[in-house]
Amino acid sequence: MHAWLIAALVVSWVLVFGLAVALIALIKQHGELIMYQHDLDHRLEVGSFIEGKRAERGEGAEPEGAEMRGLPVGAPAPDFALKTLEGAERTLADYRGEPFVLAFFSDGCGYCKAMAPTIGELPEKGRQLVLVSHGNEEAHKKMAAENGWHSDVMVEPEYDVMSAYMAMGTPSGYLIDGEGRIASEVALGADPVLDLLKAKPMEPDETETEASGNGHVPGSEMVFGTPAPSETADETGSGPQASATGTATALKTRDVAESNLVRDGLPAGTEAPNFVLQDLDGKTHALVDYRGKRVLLVFSDTNCGPCEAVSPGLVELAEKNRKKLQVLMISRGDEEDNKRKAEAFGFPFPVLRQRSWEISKLYGMFATPIAFLIDENGIIEKDVAGGPEAILDLV
Repeated sequence: MHAWLIAALVVSWVLVFGLAVALIALIKQHGELIMYQHDLDHRLEVGSFIEGKRAERGEGAEPEGAEMRGLPVGAPAPDFALKTLEGAERTLADYRGEPFVLAFFSDGCGYCKAMAPTIGELPEKGRQLVLVSHGNEEAHKKMAAENGWHSDVMVEPEYDVMSAYMAMGTPSGYLIDGEGRIASEVALGADPVLDLLKAKPMEPDETETEASGNGHVPGSEMVFGTPAPSETADETGSGPQASATGTATALKTRDVAESNLVRDGLPAGTEAPNFVLQDLDGKTHALVDYRGKRVLLVFSDTNCGPCEAVSPGLVELAEKNRKKLQVLMISRGDEEDNKRKAEAFGFPFPVLRQRSWEISKLYGMFATPIAFLIDENGIIEKDVAGGPEAILDLV
């Protein structure tokens, strides 16, 4: 065989091998891109429910809400009541006694699917992994069977539990101690979540203070234009010595010097963070739905005395300015209590419920009652107003 034929064959095989390697790399890269795209789509869905605006812009590859620190170490873990894939109801109390990892998952998250085999390889004895997931129940049952899962898996219809835990993406999670308290910073990503299975529970900072009532902590009153309530005031700031027109009660979770969170409200000129919440009738509302109209966004609570005091004024304000102003109330507390309050005052505006402080956190203030005036383009017009008089003077 002529040397040139041999050379041609060698070159051909080298080209074939090179093309095969390139094709394999391309397929692998394509698979990773598809996984990333699926994960990005899922994060956008989660973001629209929890944060909205960042997800709407789709900025960067950083997990949504990664800049947020989640629930503080030492805080009580929010309770839940969900059914496992086998139909057994589980609550937070069912897992007390030993530390466990609570992970947030989704069948629409590529990175979650990639960690599915590893979940099946976890030892049956040892620290427990509990999955709160989103998606199709049958798809979860199939995934659990194919990968040999023996962890409790609970599928929630929306993102209510995930939102309450301020976990802004999947996979994510926390270590929960035996007393039902947050025992780690929020973990984002498959490996950080799985690392919690061997992590030592963290102790709360000495500056952490247990909140009570409507988030009121002695010495942490936020006062707007009037004296703070005296020590004889009740937890809502509405006791006999409290000012019903000037006080907003506040939740203290960390020493301010140790936190990067905005705690005195987003300033005027800031784009108002979007959110997606349901009203008391189950209808979904997003802040962006009200573009083209000014919005008075009021944060309230059913156990807040000053919130009661501002309610009649809000009703009057909403009725007088209905053509050019939309009042939106974001409230905390029991759903039935909110319904009774809305009916008692005859609220002509939507009352939306946040499960914990997730929307308050986006706006940089853990207090009620407070309000932001947002212009037609979604920009905060004025600095935050706290207390009934200041709120009604915004418009």
